[in-house]
Parts: sequence; C-alpha cells; structure tokens
Amino acid sequence: MSVVAMLQGTVETDLSTMRTALSLARRMNAPLRGLCALPDPNSALMVIATPEAAGLTSATTQSVFDMQEEVLSNAREAFRTATEGAESVTCEFKHEVNTVERAAANAAALSEAVVFPRIAADGSQPLNPAFEHILMDAHLPLVLAGTATDVAGPAIIAWDGSNGAARAVRFHLPILKALGDVIIAQNADDLEKDPQREISAPEALSDWLVLQGISSRVMEIEGEVAAGLLAMAKGSGAGLIIAGAYGHSRLTERLFGGTTRRLLKADSAPALALAH
Repeated sequence: MSVVAMLQGTVETDLSTMRTALSLARRMNAPLRGLCALPDPNSALMVIATPEAAGLTSATTQSVFDMQEEVLSNAREAFRTATEGAESVTCEFKHEVNTVERAAANAAALSEAVVFPRIAADGSQPLNPAFEHILMDAHLPLVLAGTATDVAGPAIIAWDGSNGAARAVRFHLPILKALGDVIIAQNADDLEKDPQREISAPEALSDWLVLQGISSRVMEIEGEVAAGLLAMAKGSGAGLIIAGAYGHSRLTERLFGGTTRRLLKADSAPALALAH
C-alpha cells in the first residue's frame, strides 16, 4: 500500500499535490512517494549523421538536460517543503527515467492512490498526457488534488449506478475505509432513467459499503449535478468527491461541459477521485 504524488517540476503546483497526497497517506497509514518522471533526452532526439547536425544535436541534448535539472530541482524543493516535519509518514522522492504516461500508469496499477495536480486536466499542462492516458486508455484510477490542504471525511460518492461510478468506488475503497464516513449523493433523475436497473438505487451501494465496514448516509443532489455536489461538499465539510469520469464521450464533454469538466474547473473544490 502506498500513495504516489505525480510531480511536474513547478514548485507551487507540486506543493499542492504533495499536501493532498500527504494527507491521504497519513489517513491511510501508508508510505508516500513523490514521483517525477522525465524521458531520456538522448532517446527523444533524432540523430542525423552529418557534421553540422552532430553539433546541433549535442547542443540540443545539453539544453534538454539543463531543463530537466531545473524541473527535478523544483520537484525536490516542493517535496522537501511538503514533507518537512512529517515524521509519522515514510516519504521518498523518486526520479524515474521514463515517459510520464508509463510511469504514472505503473504507479496507478500498484498504488492505493495516485495524486495529480488539478491542472493536469488542462490539455496545455505537462502532466495532461498522463492524466488522459490513465483515465481513458489504461482505465486506472487517480485523484486530483483539491484546493484545501487536508482530505478529511466524509467522502462524497456521486452515485448513478454506472460502470464508471462503480469502478471509482471499488478502486478507491482503501481511501473510503480510511475516511470511514460516506455520503451517497444522487440525482433523483438517475433512478428514473432505468427503473429496472436496481444497482442504481443508493441503497444498493449502501448495503455494499456496510459489508466493507463503512457507514453511509444518502443525500439528494439539488439542482445541476456539479454545482449540487460542490455545495454538498462545502456544507458537509467533505474533503473528497468520488465519481465516474466522463459519462459522455470526451468530445461531448469538451464541447458541452458535463459534470466531470465542471468539477475540474471549479475554483474551490475538494479532492476528486476518478475512474472511467
């Protein structure tokens, strides 16, 4: 069992990621790893066998090395700052020579929680390829850091009975057990969509959670789903929302918004645990 914080080499952003990951590690009594993955510059460059290109390739390679050293330095600084005084948690910084997609997928497959910065959902950010790969290609879980530093209970489960929501709950069961208290949030319209699908009923999830030793209560989402979930989190003091990611296609989400994207774009929000 471990918690992994994906670091991108931007001090302020990495501090936020580390603090969310450290809070989870404390509650789960798990070791914490700060992971900064960077590819081998030599393998990323095309070698052209001419004297002129040889000098250009050498200079470019050195430039990439220098850039990577700056990224690593920033990531280490954020790691040291966030873990200073965290004697109760075993903390380790790791620089992995690998593509960030592969490194993050390996971490997600073998860890109890992998934490990304919230901005990783933005296509212009360096960790976005790993964010997209884990959710949409590898179908593995991840946690996006919240705007608050502490991940405290209760946890809110956005429940509609979908396969994505079910995977999100199962994948993040260790976190749910650590927090111990759960709110099952549901939009009443979800039950009306397919009344024959009994798993959509919040009582089905509640009964399953009881078997896992987790207490829960059911609350109805008021108004638009994303806004209702955020209001519920604020009112209950929840530090985590667990949800299935992208119920629609990514193209539809990008054109028309959608619950996932609205949660990701919120200025103030708890940590968000996702699976697709």
